[in-house]
Amino acid sequence: MSPKYDLLIRGALIVDGTGQPAYLGDVGISGERIAWIGRLSSRGSDDGRWGDDGHGIVEADQSSRVRVIDAQGLVLSPGFVDIHGHSDYTLLIDHRAESKLRQGITTEVVGNCGYSAAPVFSPLLEERSREYEKLYGLALTWRSFPEYLKVVELSAPTLNYVFLIGHNTLRASAMGFSDQEPSSQQMALMESWLDEALACGAFGLSSGLYYAPACFAKKDELIRLASRVSRAGGILSCHIRNEGDRLLEALEEILAIAKESGVSLQISHLKTFGQKNWEKLDQALALIESASSAGLKVSFDRYPYLAVQTSLQSLLPDWAQSGGSEAIVQRLIDRSLRPKIAQQLLSALPDEKAASSILISLLASKAHKAWEGLTLAQIAQCQGKSWIEAALDLLHYERTDVEIIQFAMSNDNLVRILRHPLAMIGSDSSSRAADGPLRIGKPHPRAFGTFCRVLGEFCRERKILPPEEAVRKMSALACQKLGLQDRGLIKVGMMADLVLFDPAKIADQATYQDPFHYPAGIRLVVINGRIALDENGTIHPGQGRILRMGEI
Repeated sequence: MSPKYDLLIRGALIVDGTGQPAYLGDVGISGERIAWIGRLSSRGSDDGRWGDDGHGIVEADQSSRVRVIDAQGLVLSPGFVDIHGHSDYTLLIDHRAESKLRQGITTEVVGNCGYSAAPVFSPLLEERSREYEKLYGLALTWRSFPEYLKVVELSAPTLNYVFLIGHNTLRASAMGFSDQEPSSQQMALMESWLDEALACGAFGLSSGLYYAPACFAKKDELIRLASRVSRAGGILSCHIRNEGDRLLEALEEILAIAKESGVSLQISHLKTFGQKNWEKLDQALALIESASSAGLKVSFDRYPYLAVQTSLQSLLPDWAQSGGSEAIVQRLIDRSLRPKIAQQLLSALPDEKAASSILISLLASKAHKAWEGLTLAQIAQCQGKSWIEAALDLLHYERTDVEIIQFAMSNDNLVRILRHPLAMIGSDSSSRAADGPLRIGKPHPRAFGTFCRVLGEFCRERKILPPEEAVRKMSALACQKLGLQDRGLIKVGMMADLVLFDPAKIADQATYQDPFHYPAGIRLVVINGRIALDENGTIHPGQGRILRMGEI
């Protein structure tokens, strides 16, 4: 007689997250946890590989009211962990988290690239409030990180969430978008807000050194903050200062910061940006591997696409981004400064080919919505002006609220990065949806397809990664980095975060021009022992929770 389980998944090919070969088996779930792994005798004879928890073969209880899932021909794996997400605000706008859940994500790490939803105080508060009220009608009712967590809890999240605190958010709340070094009082504010968040369960700090205002920060500022994170046992996630021409210098900087502070480092979306920089991957990996061999806790993540999504503003020179959006707009209409900005922008967009590689992804105002999905070169042609002038005018008209997608990466390098033993998978996206308030713009297809693209294209079609290794990179490896000791593996006693998928059909279906398509092949998602996405494709929201460092 089998023990009483709440959910029984039978006949699955189990890819358990360890990287070891897959095996056939049944999984029993009781409450929130995996209670049993083995084979029920009514399914066939034991071949010697089952029952690694000591139960072995047991008899099926036909009278039990346990919910049974027939998983013949399907793969059961740990739920996917999005190590690099951005759903800090969108999880409140639409708590279904559809684009994440429907690709098998059960836990998302948010607050990346220095951008978190809290703490948010003046002068940053006014800018963020304007942005999210304009785009989504979302009112920012919180200020501190503890207040934000209360709002998240009340929203009944569908996924599990791990929170990082954004360096850029801390700096902008303390001193706006100033390009100066922080005063002792401003630094103390950043440190106190960070300490408060860590005490409330934040898993660490993120920095977007590529973006204002963190691009103005000196190394010592980040060392001071990272040292506090290190003492708390958290991680530092970093979008490094440059991923193109100065990639190697940027890697050396962040590795030095991690070494001096002692923090565990996660390098965000490792890439070699721009064709002339593709040859730098050997040197980049050598720097990371050398640091790892010397004892530094360092790893990195990547999404399986060749285009980035970022802000058009980020292409401007650093000095032109000082002071925030209104200051930028004033520089754009200043006849003495605009030519200087245009000249420096030419280094980022040297020719029409570069302008043709940039798609407009999202515009905040309704006036120019028709331009979403067009390239910068196409917009310039329609307006009868140069692409530089078109870009600057667009920033002016939209008060800098312009998101872009840019193609500038190498497929060969992507394959090498994904295969690297230190690599994990992250979507670098916020949750989106095919309907409702999150269906806006032309978001990067990675928001809908990252994890299924890895399994479909890179495992099944191209044989780049064995599925067992891909699943490990998408689950256990991320959990180990974060210190989530009871998630990321299919093992008795672990939290039951699981995804069931069809290995023959799993595939991403979102494209750059038509991104609002969920992937194929995901059959069931279980979060904390409860079904969040059922066999009929119906979402059951509210199964997730806030994960707090120190409570695991």
